[in-house]
Amino acid sequence: MRFFLGILVLSLFNPIVEASEAFGKPGLTPNWSSAKKVQVGTFYEPYQQKIQSPLWFTAVDGVLSEVFYPHIDRPQLKDSQILIVGGQSRGYWQERTHLLHEVHMVSPSMVRLVNREVNGRFALSHTFFTLKDQPILIDEVEFIAYEDDLELFLLVNPHLNNSGFYDNGFVSPDSLIFTEGKTRLEVNTDVGFKKLSVGFVGHSDGHQDLVLDKKMDFQFDRASNGNIAGTGLINIPAKKGRYKFNIIYNFSGSNYSGNKFTLAQAKNDYLQSWNNYFRQLKVPSGLTQQEKQLYWRSIYTIKTHEDKLNPGSMAASLSKPWGELTKDDGQTFSGGYHLTWPRDVSHKAMALLHSGDYQTPYQVLKFLSRIQYKSGIWFYGPRVIPKIGAFPQNVWTSGNEYWSGFQIDQVGYPIGLFYHFYKNLPDNKKSFFLNEFKLMVYLAAEFIYQYGPWSAQERWEENFGISPSSFAVATAGLKMASEILNDPKYAQRAQSWLEKPNDNIHTWTFTQTGLYGDGKYYLRVAGCESYSAIWNPDSNQYCHIANSSMKKNQ
Repeated sequence: MRFFLGILVLSLFNPIVEASEAFGKPGLTPNWSSAKKVQVGTFYEPYQQKIQSPLWFTAVDGVLSEVFYPHIDRPQLKDSQILIVGGQSRGYWQERTHLLHEVHMVSPSMVRLVNREVNGRFALSHTFFTLKDQPILIDEVEFIAYEDDLELFLLVNPHLNNSGFYDNGFVSPDSLIFTEGKTRLEVNTDVGFKKLSVGFVGHSDGHQDLVLDKKMDFQFDRASNGNIAGTGLINIPAKKGRYKFNIIYNFSGSNYSGNKFTLAQAKNDYLQSWNNYFRQLKVPSGLTQQEKQLYWRSIYTIKTHEDKLNPGSMAASLSKPWGELTKDDGQTFSGGYHLTWPRDVSHKAMALLHSGDYQTPYQVLKFLSRIQYKSGIWFYGPRVIPKIGAFPQNVWTSGNEYWSGFQIDQVGYPIGLFYHFYKNLPDNKKSFFLNEFKLMVYLAAEFIYQYGPWSAQERWEENFGISPSSFAVATAGLKMASEILNDPKYAQRAQSWLEKPNDNIHTWTFTQTGLYGDGKYYLRVAGCESYSAIWNPDSNQYCHIANSSMKKNQ
């Protein structure tokens, strides 16, 4: 504490604090950005094309948030925003927290984020796109100042290799450079910086510096092995007017500054890459122009979540759930939502399939076939369940599992995806397609036949027992498998679960003594008090339902 107070006093009486290494190591415990994203993006690259830009970006609260490279499960940045200082009020504003945020759609694949000062002193906008031939992200910025003496400071908080710990920051003559292991991120602008510094978050970063006296007193050359941030005073006049510049986030390892002409062409290339994809797809009839734009934007958002180096692996979301509250422990990689769940990827692929994209669902089926369990055993009390035929709860893009829970609906969804794909194929292609995935469908159907409809985790991944939601997917999977494999036993088992007297989904999950309304409804999950419980929806047994204040079977 004495050391920090000494630095603070020094900064108040000395206009510039210069040192090689920033103070405050290792910085505050890192967290992530909010998951309430308003934009995700990447350059569209067809499967048959050499992948040159495996880079994804996200935006939230008016600013750039997690950036992923070279896979959708590898975030490299927490956020990057502009700090505004000065003006007639000698104020201090953070884009993320102090300004009013607007989102304007430029096209289905691009938005313009507009951030306005509440009293009309200034406005900032950001338009993000990535390059087609290098892993480089461009932030096209426009700043409108309605009064003099406003200065802009870029504040970048890297989280290299899926962690806010262990990052290193350096200052070069015109760039901020961040490294960890072999990963390197260089950040610069096409107008340059007047000053640069790196520091430890919560101690010697740009926010801590500027909030004290509205001046950039810190100019540290490096900050090593911690939660760090880089700060740069952007080289534009502190006068009323309209200013345009580009911020460049470069993972390529080569120098790149761009120019107005090449970046204008790069922006057009980005838009055109997605327009080329859209032209391959079907448009539902009867849509208004506004509805068509929403349709294309929805397709764009789904497709953006696919890994390029592992086709068919699609993240549930390019975010961390409750990211701003999620602390990084520095020991384990947190999967967040940027993992592949068989359930989510099946939903995404189904949407693309019915939009006329056959290539992506095909790649998804290949990925699912690759990650399907070929061995292993689950032990749930008296239930000993061989894993063969089931699918992992979720996996990294490599196919390695992250969580290892058993969810019966995630065994049924891949069957459903195959079934819908198969039904949409012309007759002359069905035989080849069936031969490729017949074993996957057979193993999944056998697993459900043997061990369903009980699930170690229901749809919400919280409770074991029997759930109408999970049951519906498993039962539908058996009926579809029966048709595909020409084996009536699967349909017979499904029908038994539906209709067998006194031993069916209704007697298992429809309560007459519920806590809500007239007490008659289907429970979310039954039999969740123990692995060997009898499925009695009117039982007085209790089990904990996560994220709920109620504990009775619900």
